[in-house]
Amino acid sequence: MNPVQKMTRPEKQGVLTAILCTGLIAMAWGLQAPLIAQWLERMTGSGALLGTLIALAAVATITLPPFVPKLMSWYDPKKVLLASLLLGALTIPALKIFMFPAAWLAIKFISSALFTIVFVIAEVWINQLAPEHLRGRILGAYGAALAGGMGLGSGLAVWTGIDGWMPFVVCTLIYLIAALPFLVFPRTAPIRGNHKENTRFSLLLSIMKAAPAIMMCAIVFGAIEQIYIYFLPVYDTRLGHTEAMGRTLLLIAALGNFLFQYPMGVLADRMNRRRLTQLLMGTAFVGPLLMMASGTHFLILAMLAFVYMGLTTALYTVGLVQLGEQFKGEKLAAANAAFIVAYGIGSLLTPPVAGKMMDIVNPQGFLWTMAGLGALGLLVLGLSETRFRR
Repeated sequence: MNPVQKMTRPEKQGVLTAILCTGLIAMAWGLQAPLIAQWLERMTGSGALLGTLIALAAVATITLPPFVPKLMSWYDPKKVLLASLLLGALTIPALKIFMFPAAWLAIKFISSALFTIVFVIAEVWINQLAPEHLRGRILGAYGAALAGGMGLGSGLAVWTGIDGWMPFVVCTLIYLIAALPFLVFPRTAPIRGNHKENTRFSLLLSIMKAAPAIMMCAIVFGAIEQIYIYFLPVYDTRLGHTEAMGRTLLLIAALGNFLFQYPMGVLADRMNRRRLTQLLMGTAFVGPLLMMASGTHFLILAMLAFVYMGLTTALYTVGLVQLGEQFKGEKLAAANAAFIVAYGIGSLLTPPVAGKMMDIVNPQGFLWTMAGLGALGLLVLGLSETRFRR
């Protein structure tokens, strides 16, 4: 029987630093998302334009990760992470200074590129340090930090509103505070970089081909996260509710996201991970259909959004657990980069479709898009399971 691997103090501090840093970024995102979505709705009233903005940001999420393993081999990964975080914070006041749609497209692209670097390195760091018997729990805690941060950010949006400088200043301060864990824990375990042979772009493609079910978790999560945080408040407004109710609905959905992550991580340590993935993907298909059936009943819609977001966003946590299980050593950075690329693909391809569908089938079109995505996910999982058995 293999002895249980114990984590050293620097390893624990490394995991905690990565989780706190990314959790605070998620909080700023939770505040920023309704800020951008509702301001664009005021300025243009176009769901298609909102979808385009989300998709352009996703382009950065797709194009940057292949370069991150190279950056990790050239420079100290911690310094790259911290520099990207501080530069990204400067993009928030830029949104207020240049308040017109064309400028927001460019600013959102830059901020997404910088924070993509942060997330790739942070997730590699966590997976490098997490022992196998605790991987699900640690990544569940990571997912809970992301979800909790997003929920707190949504709560801040209810408090700050979207007018004036206040929401932009608060969002910037949160990004800056995200750098504090590096000062509090200066002696964390290092982030291991890569040798040149493990930074090839072709390696990312081979990893994506080798693990289609894991990549599908990232694709579906990327689509759901981006569509939900931007379109849900607008959807609720188009149902006839107030802007404040739309932000409240997003907060309730984010609360479900937060509360489900750690239990799903525990389940990923205790049950068949492929079976758990199938159950979560099934929820991604059925959930939007139930929400459409709820009509304009706010309480029913809120309860469904709570459960739906809690279960489907756990696909990211469970996917990361399987990623760390399947890929080891220096290939882990490339695998994590591939996982983020898959997330970016979901973020890129589906929001424009959801926005256009929302304009055509007003306002349920984006829910039809999400149900279709869940069905596609189930198909990919089924084909992957068939290949695995052979």
